[in-house]
Amino acid sequence: MMSALDRETPQKAEDSDHSDLEMDNPLGVDNTKKKGWAAKQMLIQKCQNTVGTRSSGKRPLNIVIIGPPGCGKSSLLNTIFASFSDESWNRVANYGSFGTNAKQVTQRLVSYKKEGYYTRKGQNSEDDDILMPTFIDINGFEDTNTPVNKELLNMVFYGRLTEYEKIQDVLACLSADGTNGAKRKYYTRDEYLVVDRIIFVCSLDPKAPLPIHLMECVSEAANGIRGIPVFGVMTKADKFDAMENDEVKERERIFRQHLGIPLPSFTRITNYCEDIDEQSNYRFSLIPKIDIEILKLMTQVFSSLVKVDNPEGRPDYSDKTKGESSESEKCPTPDPLQPKSPSCINLSKLLVLITIQVLLVAVILHFGMKPIITDEKVNTICANYDYIKSKHDATIDGLSELCELKDDIFKPPMHLLGGAILFVIIVPQIVVNFFFATSRN
Repeated sequence: MMSALDRETPQKAEDSDHSDLEMDNPLGVDNTKKKGWAAKQMLIQKCQNTVGTRSSGKRPLNIVIIGPPGCGKSSLLNTIFASFSDESWNRVANYGSFGTNAKQVTQRLVSYKKEGYYTRKGQNSEDDDILMPTFIDINGFEDTNTPVNKELLNMVFYGRLTEYEKIQDVLACLSADGTNGAKRKYYTRDEYLVVDRIIFVCSLDPKAPLPIHLMECVSEAANGIRGIPVFGVMTKADKFDAMENDEVKERERIFRQHLGIPLPSFTRITNYCEDIDEQSNYRFSLIPKIDIEILKLMTQVFSSLVKVDNPEGRPDYSDKTKGESSESEKCPTPDPLQPKSPSCINLSKLLVLITIQVLLVAVILHFGMKPIITDEKVNTICANYDYIKSKHDATIDGLSELCELKDDIFKPPMHLLGGAILFVIIVPQIVVNFFFATSRN
């Protein structure tokens, strides 16, 4: 026997259009009369049963949305939120590139908790107590599989970035101080949103670059210590069909291969956007056909059978940072060939070091470089000696040589000066580093 879900989600090609939006008066449309409405309600109920309620004592799932710029991440979020609504689509997440600058909206971590997108109510119009997930929108990842990109991903996955934290600031610290310096700054914080699921988003458009390196980086970071489940979503299913286009089919295969995900963890979706309705009538209504595909994905993402392999797993970084009292002291000794970040300079240590070096230079110049006898006294001795030698035709061993080389005597000994400079540069740093290390312990 066919279920209501099977009856209301036909796969025929003639149903691929979104005729639900072709209406003279979108404000007067009754969503409950639309084809697929019963199937949508069944899927919502399944999602609610899967996540459970607050009274269960569990925390909500944290789901991060990752993908290259312009792939439809924020549009996907708005479509997910609409799929749980009985009324209409709403723009909850900012998205897209606007204006001549084509600047991406999401350049920082932004989270969407239940109260920000979920409008369904329980009895007496009160909160229905459903433990709906928190979705995390983030941008700023380059298509690279580098230690810097992987460390940035780990900071997101392990909840080390706070709300609205700018990704460029994190990248600047990683570039200036390396991964160890950034770990000391960010991994000493309390955890914010530790990720339980990852949804990687990419367009089906075969002309768009496929972010292979970023997908590999996400897969490696996700399968590291915790083992976070990864899901793949490809947008613009209304425009590109793998059944009819071999390029699109191959793109899907490469997408799944580099993410390392099985077929049940992959889906094609259509977002609510201008591409499906230039008049944006979905602002006043809903399209169950779109919602159903999204809700099918959510039943897999929310499933209690899909789990983090090692929920309590964390990188080993605590021993190196315990006992440090201030942010300024949480950076390791930087690479001398690498520029220092102003936020990670220990000012007290720097002032002590400069003071010691200045004093040592003064002492060396005063005592080490100054001759015991003045040039005036030597000139007097040599003048008297020349007078005696001319009168008595006699010489004194050593004194003749002294007078001949008297001009060289007062030249600074450069070999000693070079050694003194090296001494002033190296030795005080060793002493000061040892002193500060000892005092922190």
